[in-house]
Amino acid sequence: MSNLGRRDVLRYAAAATAVVSGVVGAQALSRSSSAAEAPTAAPLRTDPRDFEIDYRGKKIKGMHVGGKERSRQPHQVSINGRKLAVMRIELPAAAGASGVAVGFISALNHYEPVLLDEDKNKDGLRKLAERAVDVLGDSELTASAGSEHDHGH
Repeated sequence: MSNLGRRDVLRYAAAATAVVSGVVGAQALSRSSSAAEAPTAAPLRTDPRDFEIDYRGKKIKGMHVGGKERSRQPHQVSINGRKLAVMRIELPAAAGASGVAVGFISALNHYEPVLLDEDKNKDGLRKLAERAVDVLGDSELTASAGSEHDHGH
């Protein structure tokens, strides 16, 4: 065994303390910078029904907007990066049911509304986007396809 003096032990202890302090400090800085970046990197809220898929050679993306935000901003659909305006409409309830059903249309499927809810029609926005792609065929959306319209409401 080697002969370590008191000075050697103190010197090695001081060096080890400096190394450990540096590592701990670097980890703390890394965590704080990651935490600062996290809110901008991830969306504030996501809906489990949101989607981003390839369909018939086009990339379609849909985001569901809920609660109070829905009145200011409807659900969103884009096809190959171009916005497709989506409009909420109220449809008569099915026979034997009361109230109204909530449907959505776009300029490309104006006469084929899709129902959208969080239960059995939870994939309604995806169906609307796929129907729009079916209508588009090989064409692309124009810039005016994203223009909001409300039919005088």
